Amino acid sequence: MTEPVKLCKDCVWYKKSWFDHLIGSGDRYDMCLNPVLSENLVTGKVKGGRLCYTMRLYSGGCGHDGEYWEARK
Repeated sequence: MTEPVKLCKDCVWYKKSWFDHLIGSGDRYDMCLNPVLSENLVTGKVKGGRLCYTMRLYSGGCGHDGEYWEARK
């Protein structure tokens, strides 16, 4: 049996950009706030997160398999 697709919108680290949603930009600027992916490696601070689509498409993020994905509670 195959596992369901791990969607960013179902992840605990997902933050919707409501402003862009309301003006019709869709989900282009939704953010991933996972501290492992968004952390500044020099200071250790999480500042603003990173774009979800970037984290899923390119290496260094969750990837297609959702490596750092965590279910919402």
